[in-house]
Amino acid sequence: MAAAGNALPGETPTDPVFDLLAIERSSTSEQVASALRAKITGGELVPGTPLPEVTLAGSMGVSRNTAREALRILTREGLVSHNMHRGATVATLSEQDVADIFRVRWTLEMAGVGASAYVDAARLQPLRDAIAAMASAALADELGPMIEADVEFHRQLVGLLESPRLNRFFEELQGELWLCLALITRLPEKPDPLIDEHTELYELMTGGEQVRCRRQLEQHLAESEENLKSIARNMSNADQE
Repeated sequence: MAAAGNALPGETPTDPVFDLLAIERSSTSEQVASALRAKITGGELVPGTPLPEVTLAGSMGVSRNTAREALRILTREGLVSHNMHRGATVATLSEQDVADIFRVRWTLEMAGVGASAYVDAARLQPLRDAIAAMASAALADELGPMIEADVEFHRQLVGLLESPRLNRFFEELQGELWLCLALITRLPEKPDPLIDEHTELYELMTGGEQVRCRRQLEQHLAESEENLKSIARNMSNADQE
């Protein structure tokens, strides 16, 4: 039998050092992706911003392969898009994209509100925790953590359906949802109304008023969708000028 690290042709080396190298590469690319994600959701990298691998690798002190893998992670999340001529850029949402995202959100989140009537009160606590995290981030004027908490609230709402498949499906929207919320939160308004809206949704669910909660959520989603469509339209017009 071949010694570890000296595999015969066609065999895969089993030396643990190979596993460690793979883990370190993965960790580095995840860290780069996390840093870029924070800059995108924080508004430093706006939609359409070019993300050249060579420049990223040099500025962040990593290899080009690591930068490429980080971009792949963000592409899977929907935060980065690739164009044959322009390369990688921060994703830009069209009005049609916004409408489709909110069609899915409406379907899943409304169902989540309905499911809230049949779960134990303790199952709703993560929604309250997300609101508290949102308020804490707003107080510290930290946009990224605030958006993360907002996303977590809606993830937990869908999670009330207790469906692993729907959870995975909603996770696929995570990057685009991050981008949506980042664009909305950049509007020139204080975050207090946003926190109040989520608090009201939570209190209506815990109070057994799912019908009113659905109406409030419908209004919340409709207003967010219209704001985003306006932003997407303005960005599209700016690109054409």
